[in-house]
Amino acid sequence: MWSVERTIRGVDASRDELLPYVGPAAALPLYGALARLPHPVAVGVWTAALVAACFALVLAALALARAPARRAVAPLGAALLAGASGAVTSDVALGQSALLAAAGIACALLAYERAPRSPLDVRAVVAGAFATLFAGMQPNLALALVARMRDRAAFFAAVLGAAAFAVLTVAAGGGLRGFAGYVHRLGEHGRAERFITIQHTPAAIAWSFGAPAAAAHATGIACALAVTLLTIAVIVRARLSARTGTLLALAALPFAIPFFHEHDFVVELLPLIVLAATAQGRARALAGVAAVLIGTDWLDLAQRPASDAQIAALAFAVACGFVLLGRGARATRADLAPFAAWFALACAMIPLARAHPAPTWPDALPAAYRAPANADASAVWAGEQHAAGLDARDPAWGALRTLPLTGCILLAFAIVGGAQRSEHRESLAGKAAPALPDKDTRYPRS
Repeated sequence: MWSVERTIRGVDASRDELLPYVGPAAALPLYGALARLPHPVAVGVWTAALVAACFALVLAALALARAPARRAVAPLGAALLAGASGAVTSDVALGQSALLAAAGIACALLAYERAPRSPLDVRAVVAGAFATLFAGMQPNLALALVARMRDRAAFFAAVLGAAAFAVLTVAAGGGLRGFAGYVHRLGEHGRAERFITIQHTPAAIAWSFGAPAAAAHATGIACALAVTLLTIAVIVRARLSARTGTLLALAALPFAIPFFHEHDFVVELLPLIVLAATAQGRARALAGVAAVLIGTDWLDLAQRPASDAQIAALAFAVACGFVLLGRGARATRADLAPFAAWFALACAMIPLARAHPAPTWPDALPAAYRAPANADASAVWAGEQHAAGLDARDPAWGALRTLPLTGCILLAFAIVGGAQRSEHRESLAGKAAPALPDKDTRYPRS
């Protein structure tokens, strides 16, 4: 891998800068096609695919929110909210497949809802299966679709997509032995990144705050179990619909899986866009604050202090996009919440980040760095992160990464609160409607 990577423009070939990527073998046909193109052409094609995936995510989210098509301001606000978010800018800048997976999740949910209760509509089922297959580009993100398996059509489409994913994985990855090798390599890569600064997981954050390795690892497991059980309990107790339950699962996802980067927060755009278009009152205020917390790359303030003005401007644009998306009705006090959160957090976090600058890879690698010759890709990656200082402990870095997770908690409260408010309105509307007789009984039948 390094013999090819070192020839790419911008890579420092005088030191080892191997960047391994571990993904499912089902994606190898796509990556293989890109690998046969000249590198500049492949970059352009892949960037265009990511931009198209971002548009698909926005349009599918608007359709799920049932935003009126006549309101041109809704697509504009959603595009601003998505395009200015730190997750999308990271996905496009780093070429991450999380954006494709997020678009697949959004399109799968839309296809599931449009499919009938029985798997008879072939087009809807095929569309759902194809979207599920794309969601599997990052299986850890696609796990949230499990919460949507409430009806036969959705289940049938998901099974078809999962079957296609399994067939491609086995065929491209060397059979069952290759699949076992992929699972092993995934575990090794996860251990190599478990506590590094770019991981936005409870375990990595606990490590930053000084917890021993065993305690940090136990914290991650405990959070995953607790959040999974709590999400299931809330879905059942609050009687959330299939769609709302899936949105809640997406909000809980960063706490439930052991591998989550900044660009993976792109999946939270789906519930954020839905709530920006539909939520009112307290739920809207919570969702607006969550949009700023989740949509800003707070760790980037420490890794690139010279860009703090740009990061703050993008965060302000996220707040504007959230408010603009919901301007079908008159603005309310809830629309002030994201701007208040933006101002308070920017005033507090920019000085904190400047006082605790964080390293970046590969810039912080020592000159002429060499990895052990007999190490595998995961071990080389772990060594590079250690040499760059990305496994160091600094509570300030942990605090910056806590902010988007806090946003996910607020987002979960907004999802549940908004659903309960909607059900309450529907209940009041039903009580207010006059009871009409099924047929006229004033006159006797002749």
